[in-house]
Amino acid sequence: MDERLNVDFWDGETDRAEADPKRSANHASFGTVTHSSSVVDLRDKLEKAQFDRFVPVHRSLRVLDLGGGAGRFAIWLAPRVAHVTVVDTSSSLLDVGRREASRRQVSNVSFVECSALDYRPEEPFDLVLVMGLATHLASAELDALMRLCSEALVPGGRLVLKEPVSTDGTLRHDERHDASGDLVYRAWFRPGEDYTRAAAPHLQPLHRSPTCAHPIPRFLGGTNEAAESVGNGPAARLLSTVAPFWVATDPLLQAVEQRVRSHAQTRWLLADVPVLQELFVFVKPLDAQPARTGDPALSVVVIAYNEDEGLVGMVDELMATLREGTVSFEIVLVDDGSTDETGSIMESLEKEHQGVTVRRHTPNRGIGGALRAGFDAASGNYLTWLPADSQIPPGVVLELFDRRRLGAIVTTVYRERADHWMRNVISKSLNAMIWLRTGHVAKSGGNYLMSRATWEEYGPRGDDSMMLSTAFRNNVRNAGHLVIEHEIDCRARAAGRSKVLNPTTIFRTVAGLLRAGER
Repeated sequence: MDERLNVDFWDGETDRAEADPKRSANHASFGTVTHSSSVVDLRDKLEKAQFDRFVPVHRSLRVLDLGGGAGRFAIWLAPRVAHVTVVDTSSSLLDVGRREASRRQVSNVSFVECSALDYRPEEPFDLVLVMGLATHLASAELDALMRLCSEALVPGGRLVLKEPVSTDGTLRHDERHDASGDLVYRAWFRPGEDYTRAAAPHLQPLHRSPTCAHPIPRFLGGTNEAAESVGNGPAARLLSTVAPFWVATDPLLQAVEQRVRSHAQTRWLLADVPVLQELFVFVKPLDAQPARTGDPALSVVVIAYNEDEGLVGMVDELMATLREGTVSFEIVLVDDGSTDETGSIMESLEKEHQGVTVRRHTPNRGIGGALRAGFDAASGNYLTWLPADSQIPPGVVLELFDRRRLGAIVTTVYRERADHWMRNVISKSLNAMIWLRTGHVAKSGGNYLMSRATWEEYGPRGDDSMMLSTAFRNNVRNAGHLVIEHEIDCRARAAGRSKVLNPTTIFRTVAGLLRAGER
């Protein structure tokens, strides 16, 4: 790492920025080579908005910000977490951060002058930030940084990495020279896959995306040219005016930009972006849950209400899938007060297959009641479930089990759902209501996996509605634990009909929604 070279450069940049009245009021401008204050302010807002979308924050978090400079993220995060430690080699940037923290009366931020690769924390952290540091590291140093980040994290802790990456798979670099031609600054822009590769031995990837949309017309040339064209005049004032709209609609703008760039007929409208900032989120796997002697590793609860047409085929497929794996298992069949032959079919399956047990109850209690009955009856160290309609492929339970150490709950997110349009409308409407009630985006209506201890601790009491699963996730999140999402494709119903569209189910769901978050 050209550490001394780059430290001298940033010290000089910081001193010049502090002398500039247009920049000194905003410490986000320290540690950037872009001199347009409007561009820097917008980028700062976009990056923080994206951070909030993908990184859960709560009051008990201990945060390590490696290469945190003047504390741009640290001081912003500090009021919402327990403590933030900023490590940087630039004394000038750290001095700016200390003054800014003092000015804002933020007392839970510590500033440490040290090389990131030499820092050894006394206690582990829940969240590690690396933003703009890795771009100055050689490959071997990047591997060492990832190892250090893993060692600095508690099991289940997250690494948030934000770095400039090349978009064409090549290694690029940025160098700055002084008036005499001497090299004063160097940064390497590597393909994003290099960061995933370096993290792989220690951490699991959770998320990766550009930090913002780049709707730059081709005539502006590119990101650097666009930033320079803004300057600090009328264009800067216009950018500041539209900044709130840009921040609010950035996810939509990214989706539109992706579609424009994916078609030969339209991609010429936008400037090429050879280097862009990307946000990566990694998680350190959880420690293995202690197993109870003699208990199966995995319990799969299958809930059914009047599913006699497709139940045998669903259980046979599930059994075959589980036998192909290497995990010990049991299947708990729950008959939720069926009025057809579902109960008798379950009893036949219990006699036919070892490791299958049946739990029956009447009257019908709905999805929440069926899940509660199954989870409470299960003896496995990890619990998951499937509906008997075969819409969720049975292989998903093994995919979730393989990811069990990534979070307190590993839950599914539907990538594609082969449902009738009315069912999709109802699902989207329910998810919107969940967001309004709980503040969490409910992208999943599918199954999930957790340890039995997690269910016993955070399972919502007294909720037998469809909202049991939402309330369960909400309890886990509010306690500061990780909820990991895993994308799956949802199949069409194999047989029978949906049980969602009836007054009893709707009433139970609304009542459960009003209680969402209660334990």
